[in-house]
Amino acid sequence: MFEIPQPLHPAIVHFPIVLIFLGAVLSALTIITRRGALPQFAAAILILAAGTAQLAVNTGGDQADEVVKRMPQARRLILVHAEWGEWVRTTAVIAAISAVLALAFYRFTRFRRFLAVVTTLIAGAACYCALQAGQYGGKMVYHHGVGVETTAGNTGATQTPSPGTQPPASSSSPTVSPQ
Repeated sequence: MFEIPQPLHPAIVHFPIVLIFLGAVLSALTIITRRGALPQFAAAILILAAGTAQLAVNTGGDQADEVVKRMPQARRLILVHAEWGEWVRTTAVIAAISAVLALAFYRFTRFRRFLAVVTTLIAGAACYCALQAGQYGGKMVYHHGVGVETTAGNTGATQTPSPGTQPPASSSSPTVSPQ
């Protein structure tokens, strides 16, 4: 009925990315307005972002050694990606704490706005870190084939032909399409 994806890390990482960007936008909106429950939503989203970022760091760490064993040439890239992932987690946690503090001082308009600005700046830093981690993660997938399924169904490097080879010819004869 429901299967947990293997590897789990690529399925998890998109949640903190979206939540961090959403939290940054909501925290920016809390600077200019006090409408409704916007500060509460911003804090809740940033708390979820921090939690899912921690989950992404954990799942990535669980898979890193296995990937390094299969693809030693991607080791440096994996380490840089992991470091940026830890920065995402750390800045998301700090942004969440700042958002909660802004909620605690909600009645003090100037201090609340100051904390909203601080939260927005920290959430913006978390967005930058998420972009960097995503860029290195994309390089691992698209340049080294990390996490891409092979024809055998196992995860690992993709099987790409060498630059001078041609793809195999189709066994069927070409047909002319009716006009």
